[in-house]
Amino acid sequence: MSFEPQNSQQIVQLLEQMEEYSRNNAAPLPMKESVKSLWSGIGFRIAQHKFVVQMDFVSEIMKYPAISQVPGSKEWVRGIANIRGNLLPVFDLQGFLGKKLTPIRRETRVLSIAKNTLSAGLVVDEIYGMKYFDQSNFVAKMGHEVTWKNYLSGGYELNGENWVVFNMQRLVESRDFLNVAN
Repeated sequence: MSFEPQNSQQIVQLLEQMEEYSRNNAAPLPMKESVKSLWSGIGFRIAQHKFVVQMDFVSEIMKYPAISQVPGSKEWVRGIANIRGNLLPVFDLQGFLGKKLTPIRRETRVLSIAKNTLSAGLVVDEIYGMKYFDQSNFVAKMGHEVTWKNYLSGGYELNGENWVVFNMQRLVESRDFLNVAN
């Protein structure tokens, strides 16, 4: 259906109708939203506890590799793995934290961490991938077992679950972690 105006008055009427139609049927402007500051990390599980670690420390996530044991090392030292021609010491994080060793299952993973000259693989029960948290929801103190407190830095609540921030910097600077010999 086409409409061809005959004179300038009809053109003005047509433009006014189009304007009124546009105003009545226009979508509303989007609501002004505040920008949230997000903290992101890799989510993982040790036993029934959920943790996140800062991305800066994680260089790779891998399946549990073939490992050669290291004689004379502590029980939580799983051994050495050859990862693409590089030797990676592998430690059981749960065992280090004073619990029984992590059972190796299909979902067991190794977090390869690297900071400065230190690189290590940490055995964890499961990886949950990237997690994003609104920084305004940070809780400075989240209760956990006393032996773990030295390596925890608060946490976040997400969908009813507590995610504790595991402080890898404190771990790699710990004398207990660096002393692997019996």
